Amino acid sequence: MTPAKQGSYRFRKESIAEMRQTLGLSQSAMAAMLDLPKNTVSRWERGETTPDAESLAAVYSLGMEKGVAPNFFVTVKQKAPPRDIALVYWDLSGALPFSKHLESLIVSEARRRVPHATREMFKAFLTYPSLASQPTDPVWRIWQPQRFAADLEEAVYDQALSDAGQNPSRSVVFLVATNAAYVDLVKDLRDRDARVYLMTRRLGIGAPPELIAAVGRRRWIELA
Repeated sequence: MTPAKQGSYRFRKESIAEMRQTLGLSQSAMAAMLDLPKNTVSRWERGETTPDAESLAAVYSLGMEKGVAPNFFVTVKQKAPPRDIALVYWDLSGALPFSKHLESLIVSEARRRVPHATREMFKAFLTYPSLASQPTDPVWRIWQPQRFAADLEEAVYDQALSDAGQNPSRSVVFLVATNAAYVDLVKDLRDRDARVYLMTRRLGIGAPPELIAAVGRRRWIELA
């Protein structure tokens, strides 16, 4: 019999030896009591094979009859999927006006934190577009509202939730903003299991305390 395929729980080969020793049995004696070939228990304890359901039930009954509760399984910690989707949203309507230095800094900071991104998206949102006030790197997608600045905030909110919602456990969202209205966006993204960073100037210069609190200081990136 080949070892069982592991899933969320793994069979503890040590559990057989623990029970056998508690009962004061040799491997061959335990095998005889279970009406199994004498080398079967030895193979279980070495991890060469795993008891099938019927054998496991027999071992369980043997232990319970002697007042020994078996501990056959242990939870296998599942490896978290990699955070390899980088999503950047820059609200240019607030206290973070465009500059080439800032544009370069935002891109480099995002890529430094998601160095092996399989997908990345950079979106800039501005109310009054001009060539002098918007990013020029081709990685950016430029969005402008049709009428009011409030439409811009709504667009950031909707697009961030939509983009990250496709695979939230793998998404890292970078919000470049100074508007405290985005607190709800941060909370909604985190509720969906996305990781969220905030990029702003230092505290007191366009960094709302409530927005920093929403992401946590460890995920607040202070732009120089």
